[in-house]
Amino acid sequence: MATSKKLLFLPLTLLLGASLVLGGCQAAKKPEPKNTGNIPSPTSQTNPNTQKATNPNQAYPRHIADKVVNEANKVQGVRGSAAVVSGKNVYLGLDLNANLEKSKSAQVEKNVLNRVKKLVPGYTVTVTSDVDIVTRIKRVSQGIAQGKTIASFNKELQEISNRLKPRSK
Repeated sequence: MATSKKLLFLPLTLLLGASLVLGGCQAAKKPEPKNTGNIPSPTSQTNPNTQKATNPNQAYPRHIADKVVNEANKVQGVRGSAAVVSGKNVYLGLDLNANLEKSKSAQVEKNVLNRVKKLVPGYTVTVTSDVDIVTRIKRVSQGIAQGKTIASFNKELQEISNRLKPRSK
C-alpha cells in the first residue's frame, strides 16, 4: 500500500511542479493613464506622423510643438513658424511677412506669445523673429522630425537659449 501511495504521489508532485514552472506568474500590465488635460498624450494621438515606440524621440513632446506652430500661424502677419520644445521651454521662431515694420513685428511677436502662453501653461515660451535664430530653430525642428534625438542638438539649443531672453513664463 505504501508503494502505491508513493507511485500516486510522485506523478502528482511532478504535475504540480511542472504547472507552476510553465504557468508561472506574469507581471501585471499597468493600464494606460487616462488623459485629464486638454493636451493629448503622445500614445493617444492618431496622427500618422506620431513617433513610434522604437523611436529615440518617443519622449519628445511633438504634439506640444505642433500645437504651438498651428496657433502661431493663425496670427495675422505670420507667414510660417517653427518650434522646439526642450524640457519646459518652448522656442518659437516666426517667419513674418516681408512688408512688416519693426514696430509691427514686435507687436506680432507679442500677440503670438500671449496666445501660445495660454495654450501651453507650465512652459516657458520664447518667441523671436530674428532670422538667424529662426533658422537655428527650424534646423533643430527638422532634425527632430527626421528622427534625431533632442540630445543631439544640445549645443544648438544652448546657443539659441543664450541668444534669447525669455519674456515670460
